Amino acid sequence: MESCKDIEALKEIEEKVDKFIKSLPCQSKMPMPEIKVERKNPEYAKLLLNAFSGSEDSELAAILQYLYHHETIENETIANALLCISMIEMNHYEVLSELITLLGEKPFLFNANKYFYSTGTIGYMDNPFAFHEETLDKTDKAKIRLKLEKDILSEINAINAYNFIQKNIKDKYINKVIEKIIEDEKFHLRLFNTLLEKYCS
Repeated sequence: MESCKDIEALKEIEEKVDKFIKSLPCQSKMPMPEIKVERKNPEYAKLLLNAFSGSEDSELAAILQYLYHHETIENETIANALLCISMIEMNHYEVLSELITLLGEKPFLFNANKYFYSTGTIGYMDNPFAFHEETLDKTDKAKIRLKLEKDILSEINAINAYNFIQKNIKDKYINKVIEKIIEDEKFHLRLFNTLLEKYCS
């Protein structure tokens, strides 16, 4: 009997997650358009792979970088903003995965040239090879500034990359989705700049 209830609960997960994502304040007001494509197109899928998981400023990189910064910054406001933004990036990641699949390709974790993603591209701003507790001073203002500056650069690069994708994809449905993602990234950029000015000036 319990397993039947568990299955019913699982059926509601996607609906609840969608509702939760829409409720998060760290995104643009623009709603996410319907996820569909005009037709299969492997070349478009390759372009989206770079934004999906193939570069230093991909959605996968943003998720991991922001989660790392969330865990290593003590300032509660900044840490919470990073967690919230990472969830929006997770939504972008899922949306790109769906588009790549609809375009006829697999959402592998590599770029258009089939170079697999490496976590070495994350902007740690701490020494990843020094595991002593004292190397991760969560209150170090200079480190917090460096992390926020890296996050700002990541957003700028992501916006530029999405603008490039939009110019090279002639699919009205995909471009509507990319427009939403760009608006979200612009919102994140403004938020990071505000946090930097308020807490690190």
